[in-house]
Amino acid sequence: MAGVKARKPTPEIVARWLKAGYGQGEGAKYKPFLYVRDVPSRGTSTMVNSRITGRTHHYLSRQEYREHLLAEYDKSTIDIREQYALLPWEETLQTAKRLGIRPPTYPGTRTPQVMTTDLLLSKHRPDGIELVAISVKLESDLTPRNLEKLLIEKIYWNERGIHWRLATEKHRPEARVNNLDFFSLSLNYNFDLKSGPTPEKFSRCFEKNHKPNLTFNEILKTTARELEIDNSLAHALLGKAVWNGASMIDIDAGILNHRSLVPLKKRGDSSV
Repeated sequence: MAGVKARKPTPEIVARWLKAGYGQGEGAKYKPFLYVRDVPSRGTSTMVNSRITGRTHHYLSRQEYREHLLAEYDKSTIDIREQYALLPWEETLQTAKRLGIRPPTYPGTRTPQVMTTDLLLSKHRPDGIELVAISVKLESDLTPRNLEKLLIEKIYWNERGIHWRLATEKHRPEARVNNLDFFSLSLNYNFDLKSGPTPEKFSRCFEKNHKPNLTFNEILKTTARELEIDNSLAHALLGKAVWNGASMIDIDAGILNHRSLVPLKKRGDSSV
């Protein structure tokens, strides 16, 4: 594994990062420009496996991770690239100068910063592949300086004809995100489907045992006993069914936890 990137890089060091392919590529071979290990942790960084890309993704904040969950769940998503480098390196510097904005530099240096976009998504559309660039910020982080940098980023993507959007907590579907997070361990779980129930079978049994007055844990434990599996595997199987769109649990109706009641979708409602 490569070591931690220098915190006060020279232009020569940054050039080596770019030559090594950081912030470039696609699919399983993509290498984010920044890894969790490269940034001082404030307890908000997250690493998560992706069933879409087949690799581990590195997110520097919980907000970025939550946006990843939505992208991972969307059936049209075919690639997710985090910390995507805005190259060529000189372009954002020139844009900043044109706008009269102080170019971003690495702290404690005069080295121009390689700007990145938090997530670059590839979406399958009827007429081809659409790229969507997403910058993730908390509303409280939209300071004048951050807005300047976001403007540079927006111009970069607009000049390429690529849709760019700013994602904040204000317009995010919080129930869906929280519930996908509740079942996120299933993304990292290795299933041995030869010796136990499939996610789809477990989900059908869970729904059979469902009653409006029973909590999530009560239904889960009853179903686990019937199928003779432990509760952790039961939760993972149900989570896998949710992520596969094979569960009738309505993840938009309210935030789930182990003690909550469980809303189910009506039969025939396949909305995602």
